[in-house]
Formats: sequence, structure tokens, C-alpha cells
Amino acid sequence: LDLVICSDLRRVYVMADMSELKQLVVMALNCAMLAGSCLMKLPQIYNILKAGSVVGLSEAWLVNECIASLLFVYYNVLSGYPFMSFGENVIVGLQNMVIIVLFWQYSPQLPRLPRVAGSAIFLLASVAVLVLGLPAAALAALGGAPIFLGNGAKVPQILKNMSQKHTGTMSVVPAFLGFAGCSVRVLTSILQMPEDLLAIMNPLTAALMWFVLLVQFLMFYEATKKVQEEAEAKKKAAAKKAE
Repeated sequence: LDLVICSDLRRVYVMADMSELKQLVVMALNCAMLAGSCLMKLPQIYNILKAGSVVGLSEAWLVNECIASLLFVYYNVLSGYPFMSFGENVIVGLQNMVIIVLFWQYSPQLPRLPRVAGSAIFLLASVAVLVLGLPAAALAALGGAPIFLGNGAKVPQILKNMSQKHTGTMSVVPAFLGFAGCSVRVLTSILQMPEDLLAIMNPLTAALMWFVLLVQFLMFYEATKKVQEEAEAKKKAAAKKAE
């Protein structure tokens, strides 16, 4: 009897240790993703400012990716999930906003009024959703929307890259961090919320799309380098002429 009790106690201790180890691993991965997200879009912002141009970038990709990341945040907030399980999307969403503003700044030919009005409407709708909440069916739709919106948003950029045979002022660092971060998020979602398919499918599909963009960076490296050098030369020539 004593041997049976000791065996059961050891089994309980092992299970407790494994549970604690799992929590530590998930916490470490979440912290790493949160730290990585702080740097994810900074190289893209730097590339735009350095070139003084948004050549090669798709506005549809930038706007839809921003909206998708914020919708995923709203879904997690309303579902009551811990911040560390989705916090990187908050930071990336804010960085995407900066990139969108830069895109509009360097695209003076684009009409501003509909873009400002659309931004204001989205802001008001976001506040309403977070304050009032959503019924179960609408919440499920909110969780599924980023799968189609965020990943569908990358399609115009992928097609544009294939058409122009370069990736313009896109930075490879966000694509690499996006692929790595989404791959890790798939693992943490499986460990933290294995019953929530939407929480797993969102980062999984995003990782696949980031991988396609990474392949394009490799395919069009030389052509992209030439385009970026030409954009920087035009910026310097314009600044010299202004003097």
C-alpha cells in the first residue's frame, strides 16, 4: 500500500512539474514575441524615411493588415484571453498605423478626405465594440475576419511583387519576424487554448503568407536593391534641387 501511495505521489509531482514547465515555456515565448514585435515594423519605417518613397508598396496590404491585427486584438480582449497571448498584435497594429500615415504622406496624389473619414469611422466602431461587446456569433465572425482580411491583404502585395519583379521599399526584417512570430504563436495558442481553432488558424495562415513574401525577397533581391538605390538617388536629387 505504501509503495502504491508513493508511486501516486511521484506521478502527481511529475505532472505538477510538467505543468509548471509548460507555463514557463509559454511565458518565455510570449515575452520573446512581445519584445520582437517592438522591432518588427521599425525597419520598414526606416526604409520609407530613408528612400523618401513608398515605391513598390501596396496600400491595400498596409491598411488591411493593420485592420486585421486590430480585429484580432479585439477578439482576444472580448474573449478574456491574457494580454501576453496577443499583445504583439497591439504593438504591430500601432506600427502599421505609422506606416499608413507615411504612405499617405508620400502619396500626395491620393485623396485625403475619404481616408481620414474611414479612419474616424473605424475608430468609433472600435470603441463601440470594446465597450458594448458582441454576441457569440458576431464574436466568432470577428475572430475569423483577420484570417481572410489580414492574409488576403498580403495577396495584392504578393501579386504586385510578381508583376514588378521587385519588392520595392519593403523590408525583409518584418517578413522574417512575422514568419517567426506567427510560427511561435501557433505553438503557444495550441498550448494555451487548444480548443479555440480561430486562435490557432490566425497565426498559422499568417505564417504561410509571410513565408511566401520571404521567398519573393530572395527571388527579387538584386532588382529590389537597384530600385531602392534609384529611390534614394531621386530623394537626394530633389533635396539638392530644393536648396
